[in-house]
Amino acid sequence: MQAVQADGSTSAHLRVVRALPGDDWLLRLYRRPGPAGGYKNKPLGPDRERLQVYGLWDMCTGLTVARYCVAHGETSLDAMEFLCWALGAEHGHPGLPLHGVPDEIWFDQGPLHRSSATRDLIERLTGAPPQTGRPYNKDRQGGVERSWRSLWTRFERALFLLREPDIRLSELNARLVEYCAREAARRLSRTPLPDGRVVSRAAAWTALTASARPRGRPLRRLPPDPIATLAREGWRRIDDHGRIRWAAREYEVDGWAGRWVLVREAVAGGGAGDGPADRLVCEEIRTDGRPVERRVAVPVERRPFGEIRTAPASALDRLLAEDGDAPGTADVYAPRPDGGRSNVMPMRARTAPPAPLANPLDADHHPDLETAMAAFGALYPWPLTPGARASVAEHLAAASYAKAAVTELAARLLALPADGGGAA
Repeated sequence: MQAVQADGSTSAHLRVVRALPGDDWLLRLYRRPGPAGGYKNKPLGPDRERLQVYGLWDMCTGLTVARYCVAHGETSLDAMEFLCWALGAEHGHPGLPLHGVPDEIWFDQGPLHRSSATRDLIERLTGAPPQTGRPYNKDRQGGVERSWRSLWTRFERALFLLREPDIRLSELNARLVEYCAREAARRLSRTPLPDGRVVSRAAAWTALTASARPRGRPLRRLPPDPIATLAREGWRRIDDHGRIRWAAREYEVDGWAGRWVLVREAVAGGGAGDGPADRLVCEEIRTDGRPVERRVAVPVERRPFGEIRTAPASALDRLLAEDGDAPGTADVYAPRPDGGRSNVMPMRARTAPPAPLANPLDADHHPDLETAMAAFGALYPWPLTPGARASVAEHLAAASYAKAAVTELAARLLALPADGGGAA
């Protein structure tokens, strides 16, 4: 896990037919492979969907994990979701022990390289910038490129042994995981063990990661839900009315009028190219060493034409508002209930707890206790005794300095009688 290579490609023999219930897809086999340059004279889905395949290749042992998905093309979000799926070991197959955060991730100059959001997430996960190769240089990405040729010639051609040419995407991915596990258990590792033995790729990966890691660093687990921190960002100036423009839509922020802020939009949900985001996170970059503060920007809701703000709703206005298939006998890659036989040693690699991954989209908490107490003092102007101040600080620290906890505590203390608040 010192370095892994990631890449994406299209399927050679499989085409998308239509969508099925439960986020599944119906695929169909075609004996004539598709051209490398596109889908010329090949059928596409009803919305021009294509079958993409993403793979991860360990440069030390040659262990490979791959998965299919349906999309209009190769995208950075699909590639990043695959990386988190593969490195998080969500495939759950005992013959594919690949998991954890590698030291380096290599890929070509595709969507992962062009997206600043994915580059930022990879750098925060690994602690190092992603490594890319020169265009049209296959030597650097030769390992993962060779895996695609094996995938097309062996795995996809074996699907023609089925009785029917149609197959579901979920069943196809289950067969692909089984195929990768068989290859990991059958093929020899590129790197021998420290004692000189040459074993299978899965056994070598388990043994090498269980032994002492270089520089004494253990293998780190992937932090939970890293896709939630994936965001695209850009600089914007908040105008005098407290508004900014992002993706052809106006958003409003409380305060900070006339300031330059760093705006972030969540990629996985809340927009991601399928509509305007429901909220943005604005961060003020400070140079005086003070903690960074974040605020939420929400879309500006335009009032309907003719609506008067000062006129109360009539009885009529209030009434109108209220009405608002069985596998063949020659199928060698069918998933097995017990996971299949494998020569992987029954031991797990030593893994350390995941490093804390800062979420740049968290705008619901104060950065530290001093900022939280200052916000509490603005809402509760009465003086506090040292004991009461210590209790308030302990309560806010237990709530992780949440802005909602500060507001709730100040409201509770203000509701107390006059002799019970203040210096009490």
